[in-house]
Amino acid sequence: RMDHDTRERIKILNEKGILDISGAGFHTPTEFAAEHLFYVAWSSCYECSRLYSVKREFLDFYSVICVLDGQMEVCYEGKKIPVKKDEVILLDFRKPHSYRCVSDRLTKWEMVFKGNESEAYYNLITEKWGHKFVLTGKLKETIKKLRQELDSSFPQDHNISMRIHAMFYGMISQNEVSVSPPVKEAMIYIYNHYGEQVQISEIAEHVSLSRYYFTRLFRKETGRTPNEYLAEVRINFAREMLIEKILPVSEIAERCGFANTSH
Repeated sequence: RMDHDTRERIKILNEKGILDISGAGFHTPTEFAAEHLFYVAWSSCYECSRLYSVKREFLDFYSVICVLDGQMEVCYEGKKIPVKKDEVILLDFRKPHSYRCVSDRLTKWEMVFKGNESEAYYNLITEKWGHKFVLTGKLKETIKKLRQELDSSFPQDHNISMRIHAMFYGMISQNEVSVSPPVKEAMIYIYNHYGEQVQISEIAEHVSLSRYYFTRLFRKETGRTPNEYLAEVRINFAREMLIEKILPVSEIAERCGFANTSH
């Protein structure tokens, strides 16, 4: 649970250079969530100036920081790690850490969390792939839904825990398939434009390859053609929207890039 001492140690509202804070703020989980689930202690979106700087020796939580605009520098484990727009960094706040704004303005979303499996996932992910990830694809969509849940009037602990688990999977899935830089860039492009009428020639041009060579390379490395991969991405996003039952089928079809509802 978020006790008074923890609130004082985080000192969110006393940090210099914060121009504005929006979002959920402190979150107090149920006893069951604190003991058995992933749970969030704090989450907010920050608008910062160059004066923004944080330095801590220890905080008994993990953190995910998403840079939405601008750039920050993180000092962690003896390294200086630049984190720019549309990048995410995963940190263990139990280790000494500091971070600061290195652009004229910085917009970031930060979530401080914990849970029984946090250390295991942190070690699995950072030992294989490091601390920094691209805010795109499954990871971008999951963090968007996590933010929406945390900012809702009555955030549900089980849903929060599920989204954090999905966030870890998003970090893993970004790296689990070993592909060449052009194919990886093409996969990112498809995730960012799946709702549009994307042409394969357009994707090939984006990664500076001919359509013929790009199609062969993509199929060789992923086992699917670019069109098959695009269809799979669209179906996965449509499936999630259908499960949530918020939008009519016609609007889901349009948002996911399908030519029409029957398709």
